[in-house]
Amino acid sequence: MGVALASEACRRGHPTTLLLGPVGQTGDLPEGVQVERFESTQDLQQLLKRHMPQHAMLIMAAAVADFIPRTQAEGKLSRRNGPLTLTLDPAPDLLAQLAAGRRPGQHMVGFALESAHQLEQAATEKMARKGIDAIVANPLETMESETITASVLFADGPKSVAPPDLPKGAFAAWLMDLLEARFSI
Repeated sequence: MGVALASEACRRGHPTTLLLGPVGQTGDLPEGVQVERFESTQDLQQLLKRHMPQHAMLIMAAAVADFIPRTQAEGKLSRRNGPLTLTLDPAPDLLAQLAAGRRPGQHMVGFALESAHQLEQAATEKMARKGIDAIVANPLETMESETITASVLFADGPKSVAPPDLPKGAFAAWLMDLLEARFSI
């Protein structure tokens, strides 16, 4: 989804930076999309701090992780060492951190991936907790799908519902139309 959004934003002439984690095939990106790769939450945090000041909008299409290991193993783990206990700590909420420190005129859009029966409530709560302008409410059932069925909730107004089962490229175009009109970008 992030690749589709970056492609569409660039196609429309917006200065576009795609921060891309360890994903498989990304397809062809249009000339003009600046791509920065990252491996960890810390890497992404540094890239966001560096790039966000020159952008008017952040669309955070995916989280790196909700939890991260407290410690990293040195070298290969062997099963001969017996059972292991893995302690996970909550990852920092990068979107909430950025929203709290943004400059006037910057807009923040997040994504909420939740089960369909609690989607709108969970998305609304997430948007408020993070202090962002809008959130794409995306049902968990569409994960790994080629299409997306989603709605967009705005902190200051009504929701917009996308046509069902849009291919990701078509959804990116629909979402960009909506965001451009709503935020005058």
